[in-house]
Amino acid sequence: MMVITTSRKPSQRTRSFVNDLARILNAKILTRGKTPLKDILNEYSKLIVVEEYKGNPGKIKFYDVNRNKIISILISAKLQREVCEEETANLEGKISMEFMGNTKKYRKLFYDFFSDFGVVNGNSPFRMCFEGSSSDKNIFYIQFYENDKKVGPLIIVKSLKILEIE
Repeated sequence: MMVITTSRKPSQRTRSFVNDLARILNAKILTRGKTPLKDILNEYSKLIVVEEYKGNPGKIKFYDVNRNKIISILISAKLQREVCEEETANLEGKISMEFMGNTKKYRKLFYDFFSDFGVVNGNSPFRMCFEGSSSDKNIFYIQFYENDKKVGPLIIVKSLKILEIE
């Protein structure tokens, strides 16, 4: 099962973003409290951590203990209600992934992370689309769809780094 948590004492907007992401990815939300990240990583080999910047979701780190890798993306985000004005949940727990334009170079990176959860399925009505950006400030967008309807959240990726777990 996919697990998402936050940095300590998240704002309401960050909690809403994590709830949106968990609904669309059919993931479990782990309330972190004072638990050190090291303890959580001892229990889960893959983890998504949403960190804040000025009270907003500002960074997502995808921890992969087995590959000793962290995909760290600096983001800004729109909540599900700002994209489609309703809550949408992915109850079947499957999602297809599409990489368009210059985002194809990130395909293996994200497939390696998500495929181990058994959630990637090309026939799912839910899609996680990596779409190129025409702006110099952004690398790409991650937009979620149900069939052809945007369901959010929208993740605007400003930078991407690959780090080693220390």
